[in-house]
Amino acid sequence: MQRVREREVTFDVPADWVMPDSMPPVRGGDRVVEQVRRLDSTYFDTASEGLRLFGITLRRRLGDEGTGWQLKVPNGTARIELQSGSTTRTVPRELADAVSALQGRDDLAPVATLSTIRTARRVLNSDGDLVLEIADDAVQSTQGDESTFREWREIEIELGSAGSEKALRKAGKWLRAAGATPSISRNKLDRALAHEAGAASGLDRSGTVGELVAAYVATQCDVIACNDVGLRTGQRLVHKTRVAVRRLRSTLRVFKDVVEAEPAKVLNDELVWYADLLGKVRDCDVLAELLALRISELPVEQVLGPVSADVQRSLTLERNQHWDRLGEEMAGERYQRLIGLIRVWRSCPPLTSAAEEKATDGGDYVGRAERKAYKRLGNAADDVEELHRARKALKRLRYAAELAEPADPGLASTAKKAKGLQTLLGDHQDAMVAARYLARLGAAAGVNPDQNGFTYGVLMANELHRAAAIRARLR
Repeated sequence: MQRVREREVTFDVPADWVMPDSMPPVRGGDRVVEQVRRLDSTYFDTASEGLRLFGITLRRRLGDEGTGWQLKVPNGTARIELQSGSTTRTVPRELADAVSALQGRDDLAPVATLSTIRTARRVLNSDGDLVLEIADDAVQSTQGDESTFREWREIEIELGSAGSEKALRKAGKWLRAAGATPSISRNKLDRALAHEAGAASGLDRSGTVGELVAAYVATQCDVIACNDVGLRTGQRLVHKTRVAVRRLRSTLRVFKDVVEAEPAKVLNDELVWYADLLGKVRDCDVLAELLALRISELPVEQVLGPVSADVQRSLTLERNQHWDRLGEEMAGERYQRLIGLIRVWRSCPPLTSAAEEKATDGGDYVGRAERKAYKRLGNAADDVEELHRARKALKRLRYAAELAEPADPGLASTAKKAKGLQTLLGDHQDAMVAARYLARLGAAAGVNPDQNGFTYGVLMANELHRAAAIRARLR
């Protein structure tokens, strides 16, 4: 199985639209090679759209290029494409395993067949490397018993290895000037099934707090689901997944009036459980990186023995244990229930009548979170645990401001300030966690005649000093 990053943008055009004769004005584009290809793709999903809901597509392709299976998973503004060259009619095992949690107990089956005639303009640089490809696709789709037929035309711009985001923007501007319009569909499957972006929520709360909350919740659910695939296929996504879990929990808490209490409690309890599993792995990663840096900064005469190797060995052992536990739980029933909850909240979050408040009222929720965060910070003084609680409150403030920012752009500065303080308090927390860990290693070394605890003591003192300096800055 191969993994590639795919960055593209799609435009809708009418059937009689004419592609400009000129070459797009992108830097490095020296010549254009035109190719015509036929692509036949069968898309697979569950009856309940376990993959499509999160923008994930699984297809078997036959044609002039890319024959085999492809699993496409959203990754920020790009997509990660997992490719299998298998020509079997059934889903290859490695791809089936990758979507096992999203599939649940349902079978994967064909949901749509697409036939595409692609006229591709490949923009190359002087070395023959691909800057970008502009694909003019004439698409026909059928569903199930082939009773539903659709056809359309769309233009895709995909970055090549020699391309840049600036080239992508310029090519997009060039197409818009020629009358193309940015697509409202996430991918071809959405278009084939007549789904528009965001239509899965089933909500009509335009201009309301409910709209803001539903959109933010949907984004976090997408990240958790897509990162499930990433974690199962070896990507280092523990931290990003944990952040999405935190953002989701924060929304349930800060905007508690907008979501129904009982469903929110059920989801939060499961998120707490999952966050703890992720956190144990993530803490080992943070400590390993931090202590490797701290040891490298010490004068050589203060490093007695194989301290770096011992620390990394100890943390690797702990991380592997926590990683194995995470994997075991992700294969279990409780995790499957969590994914089920994520599906529900992604498609139709249980909102209250408070969701009908106008979107600008979201600033009131941010204001309450802000007052609570700064009160907690002001009262923390030098109490380590209270500072940690203040950090959590600042995170909630930051996430709430991010959620409400579409209705009040001024909240961007609120989020930025909270993020700065959150980062500072995060450094403080990391130092305290490192100090406690070093104390444990130092104590173990002290009773072992083959080890020396001196360096651990030096490192611990340095971390405590850093933490004290941060507390002084906050006064």
